Amino acid sequence: MPMKKQGARAKHLGIPLSTLSNYWTGRRVPSAADLGAIHDAVRRSAPTVPDQLDHLERLRKCAARRNTRTVSPQESSGIRAAERISNTSSAQYASSGTVPAQRPAHDRHSGEEGKVGETVRALITARSAGDRRGVIGIAWSASKALTHEDLCAAASDLYTNGHSALGEALLLGGRERGHEDTMRLAITLIRAGLTAQAELVLRAALPRGGGEQP
Repeated sequence: MPMKKQGARAKHLGIPLSTLSNYWTGRRVPSAADLGAIHDAVRRSAPTVPDQLDHLERLRKCAARRNTRTVSPQESSGIRAAERISNTSSAQYASSGTVPAQRPAHDRHSGEEGKVGETVRALITARSAGDRRGVIGIAWSASKALTHEDLCAAASDLYTNGHSALGEALLLGGRERGHEDTMRLAITLIRAGLTAQAELVLRAALPRGGGEQP
């Protein structure tokens, strides 16, 4: 699709961002009808794309059969947590861009701590289950649902407790961040004493090839 941001793709396809995220990371498999609707919408946005619906339907059936396997309690817990994080993103940041009404300070603080802890636990659970796609999906969802301060707190928790790979995955989960968003996250990390992590976020945002922007 011509649009680069996942949110824009979801809006064009007419499906929730959390649903597209789940399809993208393999946590869910679309129905035949949903796949057909997505395929048609993509072809309308990019007319040169060949008709591949039959091939995609075969892949969808294979994925559906694979997803009928028994899921361990650890994986199930991680999937539910990822979906809660993703759904929080869709509910809080609607396409209108309006900011939700402010809650009392003590409720807001409790909710923020809950989201941070849930993100950390979900990442560790997915990693323990060997679910690499789950780790990527949780990090992507968290980058949309959490504030810069929440991301910083979650990353600090992971790095402090020896989960540096998960901390890196979390910070790089929002590769689609704009310039201003990237700078704000980097500043938040620096203020928290996570200078190396701020450099990681800034390096990831640099144009590939190392050339200077005109």
